[in-house]
This record gives sequence, structure tokens and C-alpha cells, in this order.
Amino acid sequence: MAAVLVMGFWTPGFFTRTELDITQAQNNIQTLLSDDVSGYGPGHVRDVVCNQGRNPVVEKDATFVCAVSIDGVKREITATFQDDKGAYQISPPQ
Repeated sequence: MAAVLVMGFWTPGFFTRTELDITQAQNNIQTLLSDDVSGYGPGHVRDVVCNQGRNPVVEKDATFVCAVSIDGVKREITATFQDDKGAYQISPPQ
């Protein structure tokens, strides 16, 4: 029994899991979408709420959805984890 418990915590992901800080992700997505060059520019993006405010479990290819307001229009963005370390890519707003 002790060996199972030790190995469960020693082997990454067996008993432990990594969660993304959703508040930080929301801030990063708002900054990215508000960029002058690659986004919509300052003042156009508001109310970014991802995964209904809950920290998602980081797992390669898993997704979470963000609601965002761009120029007053409600849009959705899907973020997809690129690895098990928390890197994610966002889709264009739908």
C-alpha cells in the first residue's frame, strides 16, 4: 500500500494534477486581444470570463471556452492546451 501511495505522488499526474490559473489566463487573453498590432486595440475588449471562472485541469489537447465582449458584441473563444505544462492557443473569436 505504501508503495502505491509513494508512486502515486512520484509519478507526475497520477494522484496530482495541474490547474491553470484562470484569472491570469483571462488577463493574458484580454491583453492579447487588446494589442494594437495583432488584436482589436485598446478599449475594444471587455468582460473576458474563461471556463466560468474555474481553473481548468491542464492536459494536452483539452479545451476551455472564454466569453468576451468585443465592441459590445458577445463572442466566444476556445483555448486548447498545447502541452501538459499549461501552454495554450486561442481560436479567433466566434
